[in-house]
Amino acid sequence: MNLEKTILNIIESCKYDIGIYVTDMHDNVIKYNENAIFETASCIKTFILIEYFKQLYEGKISKDDYFEYTEMDNIPGSNSGIIKNFDYGLKFRTKDYAILMITENDNIATNTLIDYLGIDNINKTIQELGFKNTRLLHKINLPKYLEFATTTPYEYARVFEMLYNGEIVNQEVSDNCLNILKRQEHRDMIEKYLPPLDMVLMGDDTSNINYIASKSGGIVWEDNNVKNIRNDGGIISTKSGDYIISIFISNLDDLRYNFDNKGIEIGGQISKLIYDNFIKKNDEGEIKR
Repeated sequence: MNLEKTILNIIESCKYDIGIYVTDMHDNVIKYNENAIFETASCIKTFILIEYFKQLYEGKISKDDYFEYTEMDNIPGSNSGIIKNFDYGLKFRTKDYAILMITENDNIATNTLIDYLGIDNINKTIQELGFKNTRLLHKINLPKYLEFATTTPYEYARVFEMLYNGEIVNQEVSDNCLNILKRQEHRDMIEKYLPPLDMVLMGDDTSNINYIASKSGGIVWEDNNVKNIRNDGGIISTKSGDYIISIFISNLDDLRYNFDNKGIEIGGQISKLIYDNFIKKNDEGEIKR
């Protein structure tokens, strides 16, 4: 059974809405519902990060400006991350917030940056980059807002391809974004079934994986008005070559916010199939680079 058929069987065996887009940035693409519009959850933070470094490059903001953490920053039910654990009055640089937004999935940092950068500016840049279905709708505040942002599996893969090629504003901005995305601490879906030793030694000569630059997203909410989702996507760079993967899963009935969530399980299976197939084909010389 070929790879596409195996993945299709996994998708059709479950009752969830799933979209994927995978490319080796040459002639090999695997896709399913790639243009369907999904809630992004924290995946939109990749685009917020782009706007941060764009404005930094343009001299509109400074990485050394400071935010002060206050009680008003706390939104019950929406405070993932680590800033909530600190005492009020602590000051962070704007770049610290950009880092925490991605690496620790910090929503206090995210909401502060949205105010700092301007939601209209973020969406203007998204549109200028050619993403017609990607849009930031609101700050993170459940249940006040039942939607946060939208994108498609294709557009989410495409933004990583543009970052990879240095096409987001310029090489400097693209590299600055990737340097933070490579430090991501929440890759539950795309790394779930990747070889453990390769993950532990990632970047070492003995590992098959050079780096992963990614951003995941998820919503778990006991309310029928909110779709529970699990998303992940990014660049997987290996000794056999590099590829981009984007997986979006919606309408989950699993409210566990942990590694065993059904969305992470299904996405992890798909990611492992793609990884194994990619490594095998490249090692056999079937894909020319």
